[in-house]
Amino acid sequence: MIKRFIKKTLKWTSIALALVIATTYVPATMGAYGLFWERWTTSILGNPLSPRFSWYKPLELTAGNFSEPLATITTDESGIPIEVFETASRYAEEHKSKSLIVQHKGNIIYEDYWDNTEGDSLFGLHSLTKTMNALLMGHAIKDGFIGSVDIPASDFINEWKGTEKENITIRDLLNMAGGLKEDYNFSPSSQRIQRIMGTDITSANLMVSVDAPAGTVFSHVNPNSQMLGIIIQRATGQRYGEYFSEKIWQPLGARDAFFFVDQEGGMVHADCCMWASIRDMVRVGEMLLNKGVFNGKQILPEGWVDEMIVPSKANVNYGMQIWLGNEYTQYRPYDSRLEAFSNIHNEPYKTDDVFYMDGLGKQRLYMVPSKSLVILRTGDNSREWDDSMLPNLFIEALK
Repeated sequence: MIKRFIKKTLKWTSIALALVIATTYVPATMGAYGLFWERWTTSILGNPLSPRFSWYKPLELTAGNFSEPLATITTDESGIPIEVFETASRYAEEHKSKSLIVQHKGNIIYEDYWDNTEGDSLFGLHSLTKTMNALLMGHAIKDGFIGSVDIPASDFINEWKGTEKENITIRDLLNMAGGLKEDYNFSPSSQRIQRIMGTDITSANLMVSVDAPAGTVFSHVNPNSQMLGIIIQRATGQRYGEYFSEKIWQPLGARDAFFFVDQEGGMVHADCCMWASIRDMVRVGEMLLNKGVFNGKQILPEGWVDEMIVPSKANVNYGMQIWLGNEYTQYRPYDSRLEAFSNIHNEPYKTDDVFYMDGLGKQRLYMVPSKSLVILRTGDNSREWDDSMLPNLFIEALK
């Protein structure tokens, strides 16, 4: 009797579950209940932190102006022993990399690819995207749209006037010290998920609360960067991607790239999720390495890169949406109050001018001006990735 009851219960439970899946989950993945629910349901089919390219829709084109590939010489011509490249390749492969490119004095001297990846392949920049806000901010100031980085963000974010966020400056946001609070609730209706997958990310970010006085605590959280994107778009009166194309991407001679937007004609995700070809990110690195100059052309306002890499008051190893290698500490946290989320640096950098862009999954773009060196690594996450390994390997080789 009991066995029959259990069997019947399991049968009807299975039928009910199948009906629920058939009438809710499956239609949701096909967009029947709107774009948000399509994103949310399909994200849990894979890696929610790094969905495949097809998940990111809609994407908004930021036009490039590709004319010629980057200059390349052979590893033999570089003067660096082959063993150095072999060590770098082995380390990258062991840590689930998809690409590794090394550029020296404006020439690519080494590149390696895994998992059917090529130099022209698009990849998700994740938080490398954040640095684009700093690049554009320099132009917005030069063009007269924004007075300086030291004015209140509320000059452009009227919704913050009369609130505890009224005196947060643009510099605070650039330095990841806006005092904005991250939300660790991952339910569909949570603020965090709405900021990631919602169709109105502007409202979701405007409502973020604060947990520290502005300018005092380093906290590498998405709302700081997203608010910068909103400010740039409001100040310039232009679509973020169009302004970026005009000021950065076309002058670099890059291929077309894409920004993830919350809905058609909506807000660009300035906190993450740009998609660009791998080799074109080396162009960004070369530009930053040379203080905003690429192929002899001043692309960023003169002196702006120097402003970007000034250590912030809240974190000596962070400037304006970019990481610095100023002071050695083995574990560099994303929040100065927490140790749980941090990156490994097993030894000090062997020069004092390393700076780099950091993206989820250990996407990395390292710049070493004193060695005229750019290193790009893309791939899957590796918890044991050592941020000092590759830069120091090539710095030593170039002594």
